[in-house]
Amino acid sequence: MSAGPSPQQDETFRLDWLLRFDSRTDLRYEAEHGRERVAALRHIVLFGLPIYNVDIVTSLWLTPDIVAPSIVCHLLIVTPVSLVLVWLITRVGPTCREVLALLGMIGAAAIPVLLFWLTTSPRGAYMFHGAILTIVYGNMLLALRFRYALVFTGVVFLFAVLAAATKAGLDPGLRFALPVQFATGSTFSLYANYRMERQRCREYLRVRAAQSASEAAEAARRRYQDLSGTDALTGLPNRRLLDERVEDWLSEDRALALMMIDVDHFKPFNDTLGHPEGDACLRRVAAVFSGVATGPDILAARFGGEEFTVVVRDVGALEAARLAAALVRAVENLGIPHPGRRDGIGVVTVSVGVAHKAADVIRTRNALVEQADQALYQAKRRGRNRYALADGVVPVAAAG
Repeated sequence: MSAGPSPQQDETFRLDWLLRFDSRTDLRYEAEHGRERVAALRHIVLFGLPIYNVDIVTSLWLTPDIVAPSIVCHLLIVTPVSLVLVWLITRVGPTCREVLALLGMIGAAAIPVLLFWLTTSPRGAYMFHGAILTIVYGNMLLALRFRYALVFTGVVFLFAVLAAATKAGLDPGLRFALPVQFATGSTFSLYANYRMERQRCREYLRVRAAQSASEAAEAARRRYQDLSGTDALTGLPNRRLLDERVEDWLSEDRALALMMIDVDHFKPFNDTLGHPEGDACLRRVAAVFSGVATGPDILAARFGGEEFTVVVRDVGALEAARLAAALVRAVENLGIPHPGRRDGIGVVTVSVGVAHKAADVIRTRNALVEQADQALYQAKRRGRNRYALADGVVPVAAAG
């Protein structure tokens, strides 16, 4: 039985002969590269417009009989329309944007064909090559998407052939030679466009295939770490292992303290310094808990997000309170700068809620966690950077 297509094969299959992505890949490409495409179109149109208008100067020598129509076409039609298109392409969707680029290029290429057809100057045939240059510009510099380049080249070629066939007084030899030259230039530029577009599309699909493979590998790694009981970021035991251990210890009917620990104001920390620094902060805080949990009767785990849990067997409430206070001080003493805080404390701190179960008391895991959560809320409500006990004992400030 076949193992199925690889990510690369699957991505390549999504590119058809017109070099179109499937709809989902196309949306992702637009999200990643749409702004870049808009900026490139704007820049290239503004760069090409003054060069395109150089034809006004050449018409003084080549087609003196139609200088006025040439000026009108270039300065009063193509130039303002091009500037309007430059404005529009930033305000429309990707399909409309590419269609506008196509229509603009057809109009720009039609002008030299029209002027060639209108002039009666002996040197007027040279105007024919202006359309070829416009084809090269649209296909290679503006880099119309291949399917639009195909339409653009075909339409303008038909215009050119029709103009050469119907132009009055044109030398019979030129009626054949000019369209052949036009076809040659058009074919070269269209083939160049196809190769460039194919390279762009294939390169993107290769990147997507690599990203997909990397994401799959990362997902597999996380699944493995979850099954192995290890948190991927901090290296502490994960929630799954924590739940199993607490259930086991509660079944032994021994004294037990469970501490819910939350990093204070962690969202402003991430918002101010970024997620990489947030991850580094969690690893340093986790190292404090890992350094404490060195014996068989104590476990430190990552509960989720910026929350951690420390569970200790065979301790009284007073011993648990002392350990909670020590953990609060140890994290504060790390001195991790926290510029996002607005409470006057400039470093990362934690708040701790402590729930305690005596040896002769039956308590479920969920009930113990809920008590610790309520105590954690009390510690936060009283100002954070401290701990609170779930049995109603007045919390002790970490700095006290």
